Amino acid sequence: MRIAKIEVVTTGADGSATGTAYSTSPLSGELVALKVDWGTTAPAGTSDIAITSEKSPTITYYTKDNAATDVWVYPVVQSTDNAGGAVADQYQHYPVVDRLKVVVAGCNALDPAVTVYAFVREQ
Repeated sequence: MRIAKIEVVTTGADGSATGTAYSTSPLSGELVALKVDWGTTAPAGTSDIAITSEKSPTITYYTKDNAATDVWVYPVVQSTDNAGGAVADQYQHYPVVDRLKVVVAGCNALDPAVTVYAFVREQ
């Protein structure tokens, strides 16, 4: 299991500061979990976060608006059949073959505003 730590530094006015950070190197495997750890003074009423793949086609692993609560996330995607139809009650971890990108908006200027830990089962 590989754990990638991504710290986002935000700049700008309080309540509207933004920042973007990436994992230091590409990850390869299955994204098992994300730990989102907000700075103690990040405003809960305006802070937004998006965690995606860096390159196209973009995969969105987690988004949350107007919240700055520390959280564990276990992102999964519903399985599909060969025709593209959803398979009931079957889910799997997202594949990762890219750097992760973390974007924060609506925050205060903080260093770091949020720290994300990505837990990847390497293949």
